[in-house]
Amino acid sequence: MSSFHFAILGLGKIARKFAHDLSLIEGAKLVAVGSRSQERARAFAEDFGAEYAAGSYETTFDGPRVDAVYIATPHISHQELTVMCLEKGVPVLCEKPLGLNLREVERMVSVARERGVYLMEALWTRFLPSTLKIKELIDSGAIGQLEGVRSDFGFLAPAATSGDFSRNRILNPELGGGALLDIGIYPQFLAQFLLGAPREVHARGRLTERGVDIDTTVTGLHAGGKLSHSYSTLLGGTKTEALIMGSEARIHWHPRWHESGAFSILRSWDSPPENHYFDFGEANGYRYEAEAVMADVRAGRTENADWSLEDSLNLHRTLTEVRKQIGVKYPGE
Repeated sequence: MSSFHFAILGLGKIARKFAHDLSLIEGAKLVAVGSRSQERARAFAEDFGAEYAAGSYETTFDGPRVDAVYIATPHISHQELTVMCLEKGVPVLCEKPLGLNLREVERMVSVARERGVYLMEALWTRFLPSTLKIKELIDSGAIGQLEGVRSDFGFLAPAATSGDFSRNRILNPELGGGALLDIGIYPQFLAQFLLGAPREVHARGRLTERGVDIDTTVTGLHAGGKLSHSYSTLLGGTKTEALIMGSEARIHWHPRWHESGAFSILRSWDSPPENHYFDFGEANGYRYEAEAVMADVRAGRTENADWSLEDSLNLHRTLTEVRKQIGVKYPGE
């Protein structure tokens, strides 16, 4: 089978990790990169062996054939660039969050479906071997009846306490900053993935003077009265672990759970844990979502069965409601 050609738009830290993982996938090839800076695009292309470097996002597709594009720009540009690529007929893997709000995501999904072009939100945790194994164990009844989920994600963004927001993207409302969309999306994903989309959410948050959330807690009410408890913060590092409660056992997803290859099944307080470990090798973990895109596009599918467009719509319905409750509103909304 011929090589699968990827392009990347937005050449920051995550794009470098994704590009590294592409080099580990048989049949995958990075052929084009796009940036607002020609110099930066050229340097990135040299680092990862891409043959075409564009000094604008629009001209990235003027070079070699592109089978799919990975969009890794700041949140605020996801809708615009995704729609541009879809209208060119280019399959899209867009970094999370897919859009700033439900309205943007609805438009992106609508364009993808109307044009019959592949689109997937890059929630890479969904495709990790550890995630697949946990889902298999739960579905097999290994922990009994699933009862609830608790997860967190936090790190220290120094400006969150110093008040200097000038150089920090995650605290800039003009770029869609805040804890919820950047890291809080992972706990919300996990709750929905395991318990289904919540019927109700109850959220509280602490905001900066510029209206960006830096400390957010969400309780979700799911089918059967089951609860999810999610926490995200920029005020300090948390354990970043997950606890999945079952009627007969619990699963402890080790820190940092969203990228971890390790978890334990805990059956009682005095019994040893049943440990599971997955070695990603040299990969950062992004290779698994890239491989999913390759398989889907080659098979002629327009969305992924494991993380579908309906899944993204449900997730962003929740995230938008949480932002409404805590009072986060971005410029232009």
